[in-house]
Amino acid sequence: MRFQIKRNMFFLLIMFVCMVFIPLLSIVISKGRAPGLSDAGKNQNNQNSDERYFCVFDEAVNKTVKIPEKEFICGTVATEMPASFETEALKAQAVASYTYFSRAKQEFQKKNGEGEAEFTVNSGKWKYYADVQGMKSKWGDKFEERYNKIKSAVDTVFGQVLEDGDNLILAVYHAMSSGTTEKSKDVFGGDLKYLTNVSSPGDKHAEGYETSAEFSLEEFKEILGKSWSDCNFEAEPAQWIRDIERTDAGMVKSVSICGHRTNGREVRTMFSLRSADFDVEYGNEKFIFKVRGHGHGVGMSQYGAQFMAKQGADYKQILQWYYPGTTLVNRRIFFQIYKKFFSIKENSTKEKEI
Repeated sequence: MRFQIKRNMFFLLIMFVCMVFIPLLSIVISKGRAPGLSDAGKNQNNQNSDERYFCVFDEAVNKTVKIPEKEFICGTVATEMPASFETEALKAQAVASYTYFSRAKQEFQKKNGEGEAEFTVNSGKWKYYADVQGMKSKWGDKFEERYNKIKSAVDTVFGQVLEDGDNLILAVYHAMSSGTTEKSKDVFGGDLKYLTNVSSPGDKHAEGYETSAEFSLEEFKEILGKSWSDCNFEAEPAQWIRDIERTDAGMVKSVSICGHRTNGREVRTMFSLRSADFDVEYGNEKFIFKVRGHGHGVGMSQYGAQFMAKQGADYKQILQWYYPGTTLVNRRIFFQIYKKFFSIKENSTKEKEI
């Protein structure tokens, strides 16, 4: 009994030492190593045995591949946010991306187990991920500067995720809102308290905040006809779009078009608009959509993050602003402690058997 108590105390002491010294060791190592190209595109066989992967189906090569998590997040940040953005904005994007894809991985494995593709990417089209060769090809002589900047940002925050309680949040993001982010229930359904209306005034100053799209009378009818075969065109064209209802943030929540009641997201898709926050005017036999923002409008605004970073906000402040009430946690440290603890326990068991 006394031996059992001593052994338990020993393991608790080991865990405490790991919790204190592993983070310090990681800081010392990161400070002593400059970010560079040496880690880019390493062969998977050369990775540390503790390395974790995202298992994805890459449409560009038409096969399932394992990509080390840090490498994947570097490739994701490259596709989602301009490397010219402030470093704190890039850090915020790295945390949001890691949280989003970790949650997707977690949910997939709960339903299907391990060993299969957790989600789909297209490295050739820069859909969710780009590899180092793709970055070199696209960026040319700017590659080293841009890659090092992104990698340095990812290195600083790698392993950090956002949680609500003990659960990874749905860390969605978009290019720019119309000035206020949308509630998740108004766009995706489901009421997530951390995906709510948040003021994002910097978006209104971003390039491309306001756009327009014009369609002739015939083009407009043709596009509607592809979705609905029973459109009613009897009224005057100026009356074809009526009764617009909006969300608190301004997105078109519902609208009547030629006898059909639909939502702004469907209209956005049909007419390839940049967002579902729009006004419509008719004149000279043309429909003109005036659009504000870019994307679905839920979660972190990337241009809003850039605006905040330029005002002096760090990545933690940016994330707390756009995902209110969430907690920033470093899961990588807990993973290292877990591995260290069970490695020690396994070795002690083997010694006892010998």
